[in-house]
Amino acid sequence: MVITGQSEAELLAAFWQALSHPIRLRVLDELREHGPLNVGELVERLGIGQGHLSNHLGCLRTCGLVQATPRGRFVYYRIADPRILQLLDIGAAVLQDHLAGVAQCTVVRNEASQGPVTT
Repeated sequence: MVITGQSEAELLAAFWQALSHPIRLRVLDELREHGPLNVGELVERLGIGQGHLSNHLGCLRTCGLVQATPRGRFVYYRIADPRILQLLDIGAAVLQDHLAGVAQCTVVRNEASQGPVTT
């Protein structure tokens, strides 16, 4: 499958990258635990600025991982696909079995500190 010149491997890597930031994982966790939430509620629960949160919500939304529903003056966010939660649960379980290795992996840490790679 090729979409906009990207291979399936590149798109799959982009999918995992959308899940690779701690704030985005915390957003998904809050939405799992508390149902649909608006930006103000998420800001309060996560203890981060609205602008910073909006960038992460934009990523999750663009990737189709969360959906936004306007209700009156607010927009409420919810998890778009329940399989995302299953995937996160599987990831957490696998992590427990490989915790030491993940903690020691310098390649992942170096890539994260350098930001996205463009070609």
